[in-house]
Amino acid sequence: MSIREPVLRFLGHLLWPSSCSICGAMGVPACVECLLPLLSPPMPASLGDFPLETGGIHEGILRDFVLELKYGGDRTLGVAMGRALGRIFPKPSAEVLVPVPLHRDSVRGFNQSKAIAEGLCLEWGIPVSDCLEWREGRIAQTARKESERRNMPLDAMAVRRKGLAGKWAVLVDDVATTGTTLIRAGAAVENGGGRTVCAYTWTAVPKGGKG
Repeated sequence: MSIREPVLRFLGHLLWPSSCSICGAMGVPACVECLLPLLSPPMPASLGDFPLETGGIHEGILRDFVLELKYGGDRTLGVAMGRALGRIFPKPSAEVLVPVPLHRDSVRGFNQSKAIAEGLCLEWGIPVSDCLEWREGRIAQTARKESERRNMPLDAMAVRRKGLAGKWAVLVDDVATTGTTLIRAGAAVENGGGRTVCAYTWTAVPKGGKG
């Protein structure tokens, strides 16, 4: 660790009092070094046209971090989670990281998937493009039954700005439940002229499990 990082942590602690929930380090909600031993990636899953890599099963402390990220209000936790993922997985052959968009009616002040993507960007050097949007207001997937999640409209998302044409893209989300959201995001990337090569999430819900 460089001298600059502890200094930035201390300054961050003065402005936003927080500490790592694992080791107690000041200025960060979680240290990347503390998150790494918690990750236990299962075998890649197939989402049809591309594979899904995930940091672990959506349970225990990994699930707790997702909930803290979503409802705790500190997006820097998502960046740390993304950096941890970026260290356990090799850099993919891709040109852009595309986070799943925040729902239009969300009251959250930031997109947790984008925060994770920014952490991956720091480790891999692949730029983030927040280029997808939901076509219409839609309640969060966590509020839906599994059958409703799988029946999401095929065109639920669209590309809201140009720039994906001809590019290989990596999708990023916090949790994969049925995989439908990522599949629809992949379809939007394809419609925008890009190609989805893989997807990464912090956790994945096993079949029959609950998010």
